Amino acid sequence: MTLKLRLSAAFFLLALSPAPLLADPVTFKDVTGAEIILPGPAKRIVTLPQPGAATVIAVDGSSEHLVGMNPVSRKAFETGLLKKMFPDAASIESGIVAEGGNGWMPNVEAIAALKPDLVIQWGGRGDELIAPLRNAGIPVALMVGGGNGGTEELARENIRLVANILGKQDKAEALFEWRDAVIGEIKATLAAHPDAARPKILHLRSSKGKFTATGEKSYQNFYISLVGGENVGTGLGVQAEVNAEQIAAWNPDIIMLTAHEADAGRETIMNDEVLSQTAAAQAGRVYKTPNGGYVWDSASHESPFTWMWLANLAHPDLFHFDLRAEVKSGFERLYNYTPTDEEIDAVLKLELNKDAANYEQFARK
Repeated sequence: MTLKLRLSAAFFLLALSPAPLLADPVTFKDVTGAEIILPGPAKRIVTLPQPGAATVIAVDGSSEHLVGMNPVSRKAFETGLLKKMFPDAASIESGIVAEGGNGWMPNVEAIAALKPDLVIQWGGRGDELIAPLRNAGIPVALMVGGGNGGTEELARENIRLVANILGKQDKAEALFEWRDAVIGEIKATLAAHPDAARPKILHLRSSKGKFTATGEKSYQNFYISLVGGENVGTGLGVQAEVNAEQIAAWNPDIIMLTAHEADAGRETIMNDEVLSQTAAAQAGRVYKTPNGGYVWDSASHESPFTWMWLANLAHPDLFHFDLRAEVKSGFERLYNYTPTDEEIDAVLKLELNKDAANYEQFARK
């Protein structure tokens, strides 16, 4: 039985579950352990963390309860498929970040004008991101980790937080079941082939103008290890700027380019005098990471797609996930949307990766 079929029953039953007739007070803890009490599931939500907006839409299956998002989330929305799936979200306010801040500093006046039931903000990044909101009497729930930092456990807790806010815990459990199924299949395959090579993998958080590599404390380290790879950035912490000579010394077998930089393609490696000589470039194993409802290389509700994609590319002789079928069924589960072949092409970055090794496996059959 395929992964898609094994999971379909859980999501089908979830879709048939009736909504409660009367809203009861909602009490839960955010990812830092702080207790949050709302009079009912939140109906007006502002998200300052970049993955928050897409996670709210995915867990809710709608954009109707999202009234404010980070401008970086707006950029991801514009360049990914969310704009097509949820055209009404184009009107969601994104001017909620204070000028001159670090990208998460709240513009309290703009946020208060949206009359939110709750604001989702990063925790663990300084009280100055949180205190202005709470001082204004605005309820705040905190995510931790996310993006490049954090662990799979924190990624799940952030999804659970959004589910608790919306009163859709069953959706979170269905998403966790999906994640567990993919992890289980990857681990079982690698366990059956203990002598499989471990390709050296480099994930670049930036490759245009400067090179930023992610290290052993990054979320990318989790899935590089999951698919049987070796993270060459071990020792860098979450991430650090490196030069071309350092990358050449690592000589990675695979280079992943972030989807966050929409205008930085494979040419940033292939046309570089030094980096074009790496094993990855010489073998054509330089890949632009896909972008669906959210960028695939950062922690999000779409992360299982990333794991399957990278497993296929890291071990093309061992893994044969049907990514096109997985994206189609996955988007139906996540967003109640069936993508076209053209849209799946765009998600998988077929044009940008057309000359990359083993990428023809993702083309239409």
